[in-house]
Amino acid sequence: AATPDRLAGLLADADGLVHATPTGMAAHPGLPLPAELLHPGLWVAEVVYRPLETELLRVARAAGCAVLDGGGMAGFQAADAFRLFTGREPDSARMLADIGELAEKSAGQVV
Repeated sequence: AATPDRLAGLLADADGLVHATPTGMAAHPGLPLPAELLHPGLWVAEVVYRPLETELLRVARAAGCAVLDGGGMAGFQAADAFRLFTGREPDSARMLADIGELAEKSAGQVV
C-alpha cells in the first residue's frame, strides 16, 4: 500500500500489482491508477470479479503485463464459505466453471 504520490517510483521497480479496491466494478468504472505506470515487466492481479474483464486488465494487457482476473478469488472465496457454512467439501472446479459461465452471460451488462 502506498500514497498516490509514491506509486510511480514503487511500480517502476515492482514485479507485480494486486488491485484490491472497488474501482473497475460495474458500479465504479475506471482505473485505480494512471495507465502510464503500467509496464511490460509487471504482472497485474485483480480482485474485482464483476466484470471479470476490467479496464485495468485491458490496459495492463495492452501494456504487455501478465494479468489475472478476479474470478479465481471469487470462486475460492465461495468455496471456503460453502465449506464453513455446510461442513461439506465444495467442488471448487465446478464453482470456477460457473463463475466463468456467468461472466460470459453477463458480458456487456451492467449488473
